Order: sequence, then structure tokens, then C-alpha cells
Amino acid sequence: MKSGILYIVATPIGTLSDFSPRAKEVLSQVDFIACEDTRHTGKLLHYFSIKTPLESLHINNEKNKINFIINKLLNSENKMAAIVTDAGTPCISDPGSLLIAEAHRNNITIQSIPGPSSLTSALAACGFIQPRTIFSGFLDRTAKNQSLEYELWKNSAPCIAVIFESPKRILNTLKNLNDYFINDDIYLSVSKEISKKFEEHKIGTCKEILDYYSNLNEVQGEFVICININAIEKEIPDIETIALEAIHYSKNKNLSLKQACKDIALKYSINSKDIYNKALKL
Repeated sequence: MKSGILYIVATPIGTLSDFSPRAKEVLSQVDFIACEDTRHTGKLLHYFSIKTPLESLHINNEKNKINFIINKLLNSENKMAAIVTDAGTPCISDPGSLLIAEAHRNNITIQSIPGPSSLTSALAACGFIQPRTIFSGFLDRTAKNQSLEYELWKNSAPCIAVIFESPKRILNTLKNLNDYFINDDIYLSVSKEISKKFEEHKIGTCKEILDYYSNLNEVQGEFVICININAIEKEIPDIETIALEAIHYSKNKNLSLKQACKDIALKYSINSKDIYNKALKL
């Protein structure tokens, strides 16, 4: 039996009129709202004449406050609460996922009230078409760790990779992207200030986008970058090198040579018998 309801409510990312009638109705009816910044959300509620009490839940207190929020929900008058963030859909590179997980464990009904999301807005505006999308949120600050994520994208190509970036870091990230994909034919779509007055979606190669933002006097706004990665041909080692890899793999994983060859064959999309025969000779 379910015990209470927790609503995930998307809030405007720019234009207040993007706020849905259902979202307003839900926030007016719940017993309290968990939010990232009570001052920020307070302004939104005041604009729409919503008087529901607020409870702070942000990245620095989420772990320690989950049980408090859950208990408050279960003991509230209507057993209904909502979670919002400063802008957009909660739990997407924003606090909330830990609370939602705990709510599931407490048999609390979860209802998601759809609405603004910079992720889906930028993806829709980029014009790229691929069979899959990889969302990586905010990348690590270092070029070395970013390259590990780029390698994951390459191995998943063809795909669209989507990341968030801040105005202070975007030039550095664009440079890292250009350096890593310098020999690959990829295009970027950089979206900024979605649903705001100066909304912009810039399309071009890594080099073109890097040059564009490098030449601006000032870089402002919150960014969503979509990277269009077509299928990238991978250089396949010669059969002897692959067979040696299979031999080492079988020893390290304590597998039969035949099974190791089958596993390695999947990696390179070649016939496992050819690898096995070469491995036996070696």
C-alpha cells in the first residue's frame, strides 16, 4: 500500500509563462515544497500567488536531510509534497535523486510533472539525428578526465553527446573538444539562455565554435552543448596482436582460451576462430 505522494515539478528556465497550469495547481495543493533555494523559489511562488511552505534541499544538505523530508511528508496533513529546483526539471544535474530513491524505498508514490528542461530543449534545437543520446552532465574540469568521457562517446558512436557548461569553463571545454576530435568530422550545437531574451543556438565544427566564442568580448549565460558524433572507423590491430591480447585476457580472467577468443572477437567484430587458431600457434 502506497503511503503519500512526492511530486517532481519542473519550473521555468527563463520565461515564467512556461510554468504549466498543472505545476501551479500541484504546488498550491501539496503540504510543503522541497527546493534548492528558498529565496529563489519564494519569488516564483509569490509571482503565482502560491503560499505553500518551503523546505530547503540542496547539494550540501541533501544526504543529511532526506529522512527529515520523508518523515515530514508521511506525517503531513495530506501526505503530499513536491520537489523543485531553481530552474528546470529536478534530479537532472540538480539535487533530488537521493530523495526520490528514499521515497521509493518508503513506498511513496512518485509523480513527475513535466515541464521545462534545458537538456531536451537543446537536443530538440540542435537538428542532429542519431540512434542514441548520451547525457554527461557537467564534465570534470581536467582535460585528462574529460578525454575519458570523449572516449566513451567515440565507442558509442554514432550518437549525440550532451553536456552542461558554465560561462567560466566553456572556452576551456571547447578547446579540449577541439584538441581531442581534431581529426574527426563532428559538429557542435551550443545553446545558451534557453527560453530567455538572448536565447541562441550556434551550430558549427569544433574549430568554428571555438573561434566564435573566443572572439566575444564577454561570454555569458548557461550553456548546453550537443556533440554530433558519426560512426568513427576504428583501426583494428593485426590478428597476431589480437591473439596475444586473447592469451593475456584468458590468463588474467582465468578463462579458457576458446572463451577468451570469443570475448575478444566481440570487441573487434571479427571471427573468433581466426583468433583462436592464431593463439594456438603462438
